[in-house]
Formats: sequence, C-alpha cells, structure tokens
Amino acid sequence: MTDKLIQKNLLHGTQELELKDDTLRVTTSGPFRGKKVLDFVLATLDPDPVVNKDRLEFYGRVKCGPMLSLYLNKPDPDSFNTFVEKLKAQVRSEYGDFTGWKDQTGQ
Repeated sequence: MTDKLIQKNLLHGTQELELKDDTLRVTTSGPFRGKKVLDFVLATLDPDPVVNKDRLEFYGRVKCGPMLSLYLNKPDPDSFNTFVEKLKAQVRSEYGDFTGWKDQTGQ
C-alpha cells in the first residue's frame, strides 16, 4: 500500500508524506535548508491527532511532544482528509498487529 500527500508552504518549503506498509516516510525540503527524510513506525503514533493553530499534530504513544505535524487542509481539504483518515486507520491497524489487540469497534 502506498499513499502520498504533498504539502507546500511558501516559507517552510515542501513536505511529502508517504505511507508504505508499516511506516510513514516524511521528506522535507525548503529554500534555506537541504532535504531531510524521516521514517516513522506507524505503531508508535497516537491515532488521534490534535489541531494546533494551522497544524494537525500526531503525538507519539510514549513521548510528550508532537512527532508529526501536517499543514491543515493542504493541498486541499479533500486530499488532506482522505490521507489523514488512511493514516489514522493504518496507525490503529499497525498498533493492533504489534500488540495482538484488535479494535472491537470495527475501526
């Protein structure tokens, strides 16, 4: 399974998010910095993100601060919401696979 979301910001550059099996690859690049690639194991993310001003933040299950931050509704609300719903579902699934616990609500 591969799904992508590309977000652009005039000041902060480009952020490309790509779901690949049990990981999320985030590639960032900007006008004043080089390219940076981070991989997140989906089972480590909390599936319930928090809105913080113009960002949607995913926190880790054990860390205090946000691990992942997305620009709200970029590039457009439909693409953004579709990607976020897939990401949340995949995080829940991977955590269930990791722990052996399955969500009883059918999600």
